[in-house]
Amino acid sequence: MRAKAIRLWLIGALVVAAVISVVGNKAGSPFIGWLSFAVFLCALVLYVSWRRAALKERRDRVFDREAKTTDETRARPDQ
Repeated sequence: MRAKAIRLWLIGALVVAAVISVVGNKAGSPFIGWLSFAVFLCALVLYVSWRRAALKERRDRVFDREAKTTDETRARPDQ
């Protein structure tokens, strides 16, 4: 998955966890509170996945100066 898609899922999971937490607090239900905590833990997993995907995408875009130097592709005058 691309980093942008994972980020959207992460934001959605955090919103769902917040809504469930508010509903659980209003209802006074410990089960709903634990459910919101479980969704929050899923959001943490998504966060780690998002950071890894973002770093991988960034590394794939890095310009490799060593491989692209003009000195290595043409003959120098002293050769």
